[in-house]
Amino acid sequence: MKKYFLLIIFFFTSFSSLANEIAIVDINFLLKNSNEGKAIDKEFKSQSEKNLNSFKKKEKGLKDKENKIASKKNVLSKEDFKKEVQAFSEEVKKYNKERKEKINKTNNQNNEKVVKLLKKINSILIDYSKENNISTTLDKKYVIMTKSENDITEKILKILNK
Repeated sequence: MKKYFLLIIFFFTSFSSLANEIAIVDINFLLKNSNEGKAIDKEFKSQSEKNLNSFKKKEKGLKDKENKIASKKNVLSKEDFKKEVQAFSEEVKKYNKERKEKINKTNNQNNEKVVKLLKKINSILIDYSKENNISTTLDKKYVIMTKSENDITEKILKILNK
């Protein structure tokens, strides 16, 4: 009888300790709702909007220039018209290249900031796991079902916002 009793106690303590060894974290929630994540998102949107306004101004200027060239078609000789069209075409290519570079630069800067934040979150998760005897931490998007007490997202958010 004592053997069965000890065996039952062993299983219950093993399973209860297993429950504490697994934690769930919603990384996307942390990225969107942490103070640093909100700042990164706000800065990215601001820079994107600034770029967009700049692009619209340049595109309007190019459109006006295109209309001027089109209105000169009957006035200029074929060679002069062709030269202006080629010069305009080069200007458009240059604009498209600059636009692409600016967008890529903005995206890369944003990605670098997000990677830094993810590293910070990872560091916090490692420390939290050591302190709370957690052996496995999973991103919430990969979990189908778990107990709500396994979700440590809010606790990590509080630490991240300090």
